[in-house]
Amino acid sequence: MIVSFYDEKFNGLQNNASLVVDAASYSLIRRAVDLDELKCTCEAFTESIQPTFVVVKDDRGRYEYGALAGVPQLTSDNQTKITASDLKTMLKADVLLDFSETPADVNTFLQAVFDAWNEQVTQGTFTCELVFNDNVESIAWDNLKPSQKAYAVYDAWEDIFAVYLKFYGLFMISELDLISKKVIFRIGKSMAEDVTVKLWEWGIRDYGKWIADVNETQGYVLNTATNELTEGIRWILTSRNEVTTNTELRDIYPVKRRITIKETENAEDVESLLSEANTEALKELADAMYQENIEIEGLNGNFESRFNIVVARGEEVYKSLPCGEMEYDAAGLKKIQIGYRTTGISFIL
Repeated sequence: MIVSFYDEKFNGLQNNASLVVDAASYSLIRRAVDLDELKCTCEAFTESIQPTFVVVKDDRGRYEYGALAGVPQLTSDNQTKITASDLKTMLKADVLLDFSETPADVNTFLQAVFDAWNEQVTQGTFTCELVFNDNVESIAWDNLKPSQKAYAVYDAWEDIFAVYLKFYGLFMISELDLISKKVIFRIGKSMAEDVTVKLWEWGIRDYGKWIADVNETQGYVLNTATNELTEGIRWILTSRNEVTTNTELRDIYPVKRRITIKETENAEDVESLLSEANTEALKELADAMYQENIEIEGLNGNFESRFNIVVARGEEVYKSLPCGEMEYDAAGLKKIQIGYRTTGISFIL
């Protein structure tokens, strides 16, 4: 395995065209709706300029993975430590968006956000392209959609892509096209291919339920002139990772509730602010979806897999979950994490 460095124009840095990676140091974690991590140590990087991209290649020089190079660090034993940044971190930037009219569908919405980011943030420094995989058909709007308001500032990744990808059953990966000299962001459909996972066959016999710290959210608007409170939609997350407004379908206890509140002195603003509060509350709940965490070494799958979990012999499918992470070492795929790893979770038996 080797690494190569490229400048901002996708030109290889010739003095360090191919540096050999210390196989034991190599670690790559690819995430479906979060940011990847790449760490490794290689031969000393001696170029005097700051590289923009780092590319991992196999021993035959074939592309394996591309990322932002960061700052290569020379260690005391004359090796270079690389901690690269996911290309998707480029999307963590503010964009000014006008959604006074809701786009026709989710695909059009995500493309519009990407185009605005590409114009306002990259400003032509790189050629960037958003691609939808062939199995991503036109996605109709569900409850989560942008609030209808003209010109507001959003973080393209945190406020849009990270939330909407998860809610609508999508994932995003990034790659470098070295021939065409462009950055590609690729959106695929998660849970498209069934994979049955019998936990007892993997030695997992005491699997419990991972329950989000938030399982109900609601928005409100307070008219500070009249002290009148307008109640928004109550969003509820079920154990099947479905969002409902029907309290009779609640099956996660205890209730863990979060509130979003907007304030105004003008009664004419209540309706539009309530729409914003509803959207923000639903986005917070969407972040709690699929927060199970099952790690299995040697399991085959990918970001399009639907892992149908059977807890014990003779039982029916307990739950279907997406692929959250794929962890690689120098030999290839090492471990798969089923469900999305987040910090705000509690484990109960």
